[in-house]
Amino acid sequence: MGFVDKFTLWSIKWVPDAWVFVLVITLIVFGLALALTDHGPLQIIKDYQKGFWSLLTFAMQMSVLMITGFAVAESSYVKKLIIRLIDIPKTASATLVMFTLIAGFLWWMHWGIGMMVSIMMGREIAVRKQGLGIHYPILAAISYCLIVLANGPSQAAQLLVATPGHFIESVTGVIPLTLTTFDPHLLVSNLFLFVTLPILFLIIVPKGRMARQIDAETAAALSTPEPEDVPKKDLSPAERWNRSWVLQVIIAAMGLYAALSYFYQNGIARIDLNSVNFTFLFLAMLLHKNPRSFIASVQRGTSTVAGVIIQFPMYAGIFGMISFSGLAGIIAHWFVSISTQGTFPWIVFLYTTVLDIFVPSAGSKFVIEAPYLIPAGKELGASIPHVINAYTWGSVCSNMIQPFWALPILGAYKVKFQDILPFTVIIWAYCITFFSITLLLWPAGF
Repeated sequence: MGFVDKFTLWSIKWVPDAWVFVLVITLIVFGLALALTDHGPLQIIKDYQKGFWSLLTFAMQMSVLMITGFAVAESSYVKKLIIRLIDIPKTASATLVMFTLIAGFLWWMHWGIGMMVSIMMGREIAVRKQGLGIHYPILAAISYCLIVLANGPSQAAQLLVATPGHFIESVTGVIPLTLTTFDPHLLVSNLFLFVTLPILFLIIVPKGRMARQIDAETAAALSTPEPEDVPKKDLSPAERWNRSWVLQVIIAAMGLYAALSYFYQNGIARIDLNSVNFTFLFLAMLLHKNPRSFIASVQRGTSTVAGVIIQFPMYAGIFGMISFSGLAGIIAHWFVSISTQGTFPWIVFLYTTVLDIFVPSAGSKFVIEAPYLIPAGKELGASIPHVINAYTWGSVCSNMIQPFWALPILGAYKVKFQDILPFTVIIWAYCITFFSITLLLWPAGF
């Protein structure tokens, strides 16, 4: 029995549910704030309460993203395209490589689209290729691990500093995406991961007797039921409206026109959660054509967001304890005190990797960290675009060892965090090593 197999068995026995993770992390952060800051226990509880609802809008945006993205991917048109792609490779290895490459590219383009397409592709692979002996949890693990490639055009920090009038413009100025997202240093690093991750997944996937294929009950739950074919003459007037395309297609066309106008006027670089959700909603309406099909798909999609709805406020409370107690500044200044011009981006990477375990929201966390990390970088003479990219690397890397962003994926695949943890830990160790070597040995830019 190999290391991965032993780790899999260990995690199934010892690693608790994601909800237990958030409870444990809450207590750890409470203890750190109590020990390192001047806030007493009652003040820290108030800090927790102050931050508790700070991610409410974000939680709703994520829920809408999951549900509408699910509805888009579950439409007959998209499903047929996914099935055609899935049917091209004939072996388990070729299927996993194809899945990783397509989903990885979409994760880089936009993390929300990448997440949803990877979920839908992985679910279809599990159902349609049951005879190939593919280890079912590896599909969920791939869907999640590819978040390490999500430092492309949709990353919040890079988009924020590229926007005139941003909150720290007096320190950084406006930094265009050509110096961050499209910096050759970052692009080449992403390309290296894009090429090597499929190989790594083929090495670590359990094979033979250790491969756990999808069971019949889960396969049935993931399969989309075929629509009932009822003759029109047997339908009531109300049901005819439910199955009519007229109203929904007209409204969908209006919404998509508004979305295209927004992208034309603002450019793809200005894409955000609201514009994506707006587009996905009306695209899903258009692809499903009639209200009956659309609402049925939305109802199925809501099963993927239960963890997001209940756990986002808990993580927001953790954010409150770290932010309002002053704990974030204490930890950051400790790291800064031991860094130099050459090591500062790496220190930021490590610090962000650690802090992101407790506050796994790259956008809101950047607002907390930037006021003291960016001035410190300038004082040390470090490249600020390089520091921002290092920050992003830390944010995406830490996701491998904590379940926050895995919640919608775990819900969609109907697996537990301990099922994918053996694989995510290996990818985490690989990326920590790769990013550290890159930041320490490869200078910023060429």
